[in-house]
Amino acid sequence: MKDVFDVFNEGFEEITRMVEQGNYKGPFVYSSNLTLFSTLLDYEDGILVSEILEGVFSQVGPFAEELGAEEIRSINEQLAAQMKIITDSYRTEDKNALYQALRDLRSIATKFQIKCMRSRPMKVQRQTRLNIGDKYY
Repeated sequence: MKDVFDVFNEGFEEITRMVEQGNYKGPFVYSSNLTLFSTLLDYEDGILVSEILEGVFSQVGPFAEELGAEEIRSINEQLAAQMKIITDSYRTEDKNALYQALRDLRSIATKFQIKCMRSRPMKVQRQTRLNIGDKYY
């Protein structure tokens, strides 16, 4: 049976690999699974890290999908670099490097989102309006 750190090591390495390739759906799903895993094991550091990763990848992904490979190369490299620091530091006693990497990861993602929102028109999806009397069953 794997121990919790083996699961996280494999998860972080896989997430890093996918981010380097510009795949953000995979890391979002993997992060969600790590969140569930951490919650079931009551691993509080794991919950914090995976929740931050989950938020980053769910928010960066839709913007990255609209860009070409060259346009997102820089963000992929920056996020992957932070993931490597997270992978190396999440098990250490001194969590400063981990928290700085999480802060930087979140900051990079937010700056990317704002840049995308300012430079590209947003697609708005309208909710279907239900009328009284509509039957959906």
